[in-house]
Amino acid sequence: MELVEWVKIQTLYDSEKQALKIANIVATTEARLANQPSGPQYEVETRVEQTDEKWQVFWRKVFIGNKTGCGGGCESCSSEPLPKKTMAKVLPFRRPTVK
Repeated sequence: MELVEWVKIQTLYDSEKQALKIANIVATTEARLANQPSGPQYEVETRVEQTDEKWQVFWRKVFIGNKTGCGGGCESCSSEPLPKKTMAKVLPFRRPTVK
């Protein structure tokens, strides 16, 4: 696994509860930004430390592998044959007569 250095958030928080809430938000946001539907996948680790009487949040991305293939959302590679589509009827377009 490839480890990235810890990133320190500059804001200090008054309580551990506030810092944990921010750590959760950072983990969710960074994971969504880092992961590609088909490509590199990352896990975001967070930690909360007390400095003086305040709390500080640290986070880092950890490479966990590559995701290959499709995500399965379009169902284009389904094993069942697709039903035949009926052809649409074309309606003639008549231009208005100018008098």
